[in-house]
Amino acid sequence: MELKKLEVPTTSITDVKKSPMDVFQQARQAGTAVYVFNREKVAGVMLTQEQYETLVQELDDLRENEKVTPEISQPVTSESGLEEFSHTLKQALMTGSSVSAKNLDERMVALGFITKKTGFGGVVDMVNELKESGKIVYQLRKKMDGKNVLAEVIGEQDNQAQLFDKLIIKKIHLRKN
Repeated sequence: MELKKLEVPTTSITDVKKSPMDVFQQARQAGTAVYVFNREKVAGVMLTQEQYETLVQELDDLRENEKVTPEISQPVTSESGLEEFSHTLKQALMTGSSVSAKNLDERMVALGFITKKTGFGGVVDMVNELKESGKIVYQLRKKMDGKNVLAEVIGEQDNQAQLFDKLIIKKIHLRKN
């Protein structure tokens, strides 16, 4: 098995015990966290106070932005409406970010989409669909020109996350069916 090379500074738990201030200095100079290893496994991450406070502020900002979900301003009735709606959808679901399956589903429902995955097992079904096909398919409640509008959320399961239902959104594709 090939080890993945980290793009951030690393140190050992032994070095942390010897001089924690050196590790904080290393984090400050690199401008990023320092991964602390214990017997070839990540034991933790060390940050400066400033780095930690910046992360907390960014997290608060992201949570605040999640509460403001864009709504559909007009019904989607034309190709240009589809493009505008695609833009709104991409603003609501940032690509490259990690999101829980439940949060993804809530945002899609708020934007007027439905899915066949419901109830308690819905999140598990969503993760399984993503694993099997590489995407989760939603359908817009209202038809456009007599056709269904499908949204394909293309992504993968976030293997770095602690929770099984974390997904990384790579691309969002709208199409008529």
